[in-house]
Amino acid sequence: MPPQQRPQPQQQQAKASLLANIVGKALSVVVVLGLSLTVFAYRRSLVPLYGTAPVELHLNKVGWVACIIGSVIPLMPLQHALLALGTLLCMMPNTSYWAAVYTGRLHEAVWGSVLTHLAVIAPAMALGVCTVRILQHNPDPEQGAAPQQMITVPVIQTSVMSLQELWPLLPYVKDLSNETIILQVGTMMLVVWAVYPLLPSLASDVPKISVPAPQPTAPPTAKSKSQHKKKGSATKPVPEISSSPPSSTPAPKKASPQNLSRLLLLPLLPFLTGTVLQPPTLVGKINATPYVHPTYPLRILSSGRSQFSGVVVVGEALTSSPSGMLGSMPPMRYLRAGHSLLGGNWMGEDVIKRGPLAINRETGEMFGDSVYNAFVLQEAIRLVERPKRDVREQENALVIGLGVGTSASALMRHNISTTIVEIDEAVYDAARKYFALPEPEPSKLILADARKWLRERTDDAAKEAEAQELGQGANTELYDYVVHDVFSGGSLPTLLFTKDFWNSTSKVMKPDGVLAVNFAGELDSPSSRAIIVTLESMFGRCRVFCDELDPYEQPQPYHNWLVLCSKSTDSLILRAPTHADFLGSPQRANVLSSLTRREVDLQAVRDAVEALEEKKREEYYLTDAKVAGTIARWQEKDALDHWRIMRNVLPDVFWETY
Repeated sequence: MPPQQRPQPQQQQAKASLLANIVGKALSVVVVLGLSLTVFAYRRSLVPLYGTAPVELHLNKVGWVACIIGSVIPLMPLQHALLALGTLLCMMPNTSYWAAVYTGRLHEAVWGSVLTHLAVIAPAMALGVCTVRILQHNPDPEQGAAPQQMITVPVIQTSVMSLQELWPLLPYVKDLSNETIILQVGTMMLVVWAVYPLLPSLASDVPKISVPAPQPTAPPTAKSKSQHKKKGSATKPVPEISSSPPSSTPAPKKASPQNLSRLLLLPLLPFLTGTVLQPPTLVGKINATPYVHPTYPLRILSSGRSQFSGVVVVGEALTSSPSGMLGSMPPMRYLRAGHSLLGGNWMGEDVIKRGPLAINRETGEMFGDSVYNAFVLQEAIRLVERPKRDVREQENALVIGLGVGTSASALMRHNISTTIVEIDEAVYDAARKYFALPEPEPSKLILADARKWLRERTDDAAKEAEAQELGQGANTELYDYVVHDVFSGGSLPTLLFTKDFWNSTSKVMKPDGVLAVNFAGELDSPSSRAIIVTLESMFGRCRVFCDELDPYEQPQPYHNWLVLCSKSTDSLILRAPTHADFLGSPQRANVLSSLTRREVDLQAVRDAVEALEEKKREEYYLTDAKVAGTIARWQEKDALDHWRIMRNVLPDVFWETY
């Protein structure tokens, strides 16, 4: 072969190597995106069983461990990695549920969630890293294979976790169920594995240099040995160039009948993903007939997805309770969002005997008192004296955060025009259908983010003030009462507790308007202190009440707290409740008549903050700019405490059935 033609095979080999490198990197990006999407869906799937804070606490650390393991395990054939990864992902909707169920029964939020991560998501991430290594593997050390793989661990881990905030912004992804996302990614892996024998091999593009096999020869004679010595031994055999022309198109792999039998899996995948691979949850599966637990006195009336809390569930503890199974707890109906109770009502024969407090006009069901004193405690807002109020004017109330609608229903029954702001439409639908919430006027129902809506209302109020100065009429409604209850799942939406938010709230209140803020936790915790001192910095002196009598004498310090603040500069004084305030409820009579035994002195909270250094003290005055680094960090312990309390409020099976 002429010398000028000898480099041609090397050039083609270099091109094929470059193409393989590009394809490998592109497929690596696809695998990383699939892993990130899987982690996103996995996180959401655990929220009903663990809540947001326990799930997030050590997930990033477990991700690092999984990526490190995936970077050191031996490489395997790509098709084996795809089969293993696809199988793990298709099993994940079930494995994540059952792992969280059994670890949750340990009643340990931290280690339970870590064990779940190690058992479910860590193997998938490790296999994903191994798959990326296989795709990027370059057997030629001169091409720099080793440095390429050294950057795999930080790049994959950072990419997988940093994309978690992006996926909720995509409408298609946001609306998909968690199991659908995971099963689609797993199915994609299995489809590639099934058709792998039919895919072209990039290696076939490279012309190969064939070396003839050595031919057996007779033993050398003495004559040949002497001739060999004369000629010298420097001459070496030269490899022969294969005479077959290099292929210009990728050639398919040789697929055996055994490999082709994988294709039989493809028609089965839609059936499997729609049946046995689905998790044993009720989300979106309950229509007209409620689900009755086969071994427990529990009935689920509704279970639906929520982009804010994972699931919204309406359940009932039934009257036919086996002895001791629910203790002395009477029948009740509850509303659950994620791993938190948003409220509920007692039901049963005793309710009927005493006279029901509310009746569902559509079903005729009768409801009794609230299962939580905290929601009735919020009605103390009406007891704040407002001597300058014109009694002839219609009173207006704003309720931010609905729950089952206990406070909103009571305000409506007191003939107060009530506006409801609730971000989760599923919560409102449940309150209307299952908890006898009166239907508000269309203009009084706001299903939106409270911050965004309040900013718009603030702009309207500013325009109204300008119009009044010009002698024009006023159209923007200002509120006598604002009830703020957005606590859910052991943590707070922190941006709804900043000075910026309270400033917007103040602007839509009347000059003597009253604010009631509900939150849960320990009063001497940093997050509780921050909420209180921030409110006092905006509204002057406030008063705090507990949902329990004599809170200082209670064995555990975690309670629901109600902070009452007035926009007026006058002292905040509460009048004595009357029979009309109770709305026929023994619970209201008990709670509203015992406010003096429920109040706590805030001076200790103020002194604790004032004793701090100036830089530390400023952290307690929450603003939009710094809230993510302060109260969000402080609330981790509160969230874990709340999870444990919820596990003691209701049996495990109540949390496992949704």
